[in-house]
Amino acid sequence: MMPSRRDPDLVLVESMLAPPPLDDARRSLAYWQERRRALPVYQRRARREAREMAARWENRVRQAELLRFEATVAGRILRFVGLSSLYRRALPLRQGRLLGLAWAFLPQRLKLVAAGLVAACLLVSLVAVTALAAVVLRLG
Repeated sequence: MMPSRRDPDLVLVESMLAPPPLDDARRSLAYWQERRRALPVYQRRARREAREMAARWENRVRQAELLRFEATVAGRILRFVGLSSLYRRALPLRQGRLLGLAWAFLPQRLKLVAAGLVAACLLVSLVAVTALAAVVLRLG
C-alpha cells in the first residue's frame, strides 16, 4: 500500500497560515508596543501603524499560546470535549489580570450587586470628604 502524500502547495499554505512560534510572536509584540511608546505624539500615522500592528501581534500571541496549550494533554482533552476556548479565558490570569478573569465568570446579578456596593462606597466617601472640607472651612 502506498503512503498517502500531501499536496506540497497545501502544506505550504497551512504553514503560512499557522501562528508563528510563540517566542517570535512575543518579541514582535514587544517591538511594536515599544515602538508606539517611543514615537512622538505628532507622528500620528506611525503611531497608528504601531498600534494596529501591536493589536495584530497580540492576536498572534494568543493563537500561538493556544496552539502550544492544545499540544498538551489537558489541551487535547479540552479540544476533544470542545472546551478549548476556556484556555483563552484563562490567558488574562497569566498576565496578572486575576480580577478581570474573576469578573468574567461572575453571574450578572453578582456583578450588579458588586457595582452597587462600589457606587455606595464612592458616594459615602464623597459625602465624608465634603463634610470634612466643610468642617475645615468652618474652623479655618
